[in-house]
Amino acid sequence: MRKVSGMLVAVGLVAALAAGCGAPSKDAMNAKLQTQQEKLSASNYRSTAKMTVQMENGSQTYYIETDYDSPEVYKISLGDANKNINQIIVRNGSGMFVVSPTLQKVFRFNGNWAQNQGHIYLYDQILHQLSTSPDVKVSKKGDVYTFTMPITPENDIVAKQQVDLSVGTLEPKKVVLYDKNNKAVVTIEFTSFETNVKYQQTDFDPQKLATSGAVKTTAVEDSEFTFVEPQEILGDKQDLSDQLSATDWLLRYTGPYDFTLEEWRPDPGVAGVPAGKLVDLFGVPAVLSGTGNAQRLTWIRNGVQFSLTSDKLSLDQMKQVAISTFGQVGK
Repeated sequence: MRKVSGMLVAVGLVAALAAGCGAPSKDAMNAKLQTQQEKLSASNYRSTAKMTVQMENGSQTYYIETDYDSPEVYKISLGDANKNINQIIVRNGSGMFVVSPTLQKVFRFNGNWAQNQGHIYLYDQILHQLSTSPDVKVSKKGDVYTFTMPITPENDIVAKQQVDLSVGTLEPKKVVLYDKNNKAVVTIEFTSFETNVKYQQTDFDPQKLATSGAVKTTAVEDSEFTFVEPQEILGDKQDLSDQLSATDWLLRYTGPYDFTLEEWRPDPGVAGVPAGKLVDLFGVPAVLSGTGNAQRLTWIRNGVQFSLTSDKLSLDQMKQVAISTFGQVGK
């Protein structure tokens, strides 16, 4: 009996130790996350990360720098795999902007982008989402907490999100977005994180950021201007490819989802752009504008400005068409 009792005690101790090594309860974890958010409200942070986006025709790699000074002031600098910054998302007291330093262009847009889409870049929004989502699940392995939750609202591109945080510091380590087939579509791996960074007001000035460097000449500008065809056309058929000028093409697709795609080489300058809503194309910011059913999605990539217009495409479908132009070579 003593042996049996001893074995039961040993088993009980092992079970208790195993339970102690697991993730804390949801309430305890939420308290940890909220405490971390409160610390950030009296501080600031800077992070760097590598983002990989999987597409039908391969993958794209981006470099991300995030500078956060308060809930209302931040900037997200997006660059290529060689850390060349080509677009910046800025939030300051005057509003929200997308800046293209290489083209010296500024887009202005509306909406609460950080809370709706920007959480995958902004650590404070990652914490907020994890602590408020009713469907989040957490596990612990080694020195990493792993959180999983469905994407809400549902969309045609991603269905589930995974977030890895350091157990000791709760600092961000990884964010992964999965499609409905559980395939990783977007992976963000954080490479550095620091707090109490000293910033100047001009660090978040879109006009200063747009004119801070010389206009760069891209490869597309060195050659004859040609158009890029989207790989995803949703069953439509191209019935027009018209060169409007030496640097401007118009493509028209007809079928169940009619849309037009205009591509042109924009002039440098800090000209105003019609206000709209920011849409994240995972590494490439775009501005959605329009009234009624007719919508326009505008973005810049490789020195070319794209404008996708349709009164039949949903926003998710517009994003699919837009993303399918990435990595394509002009015809």
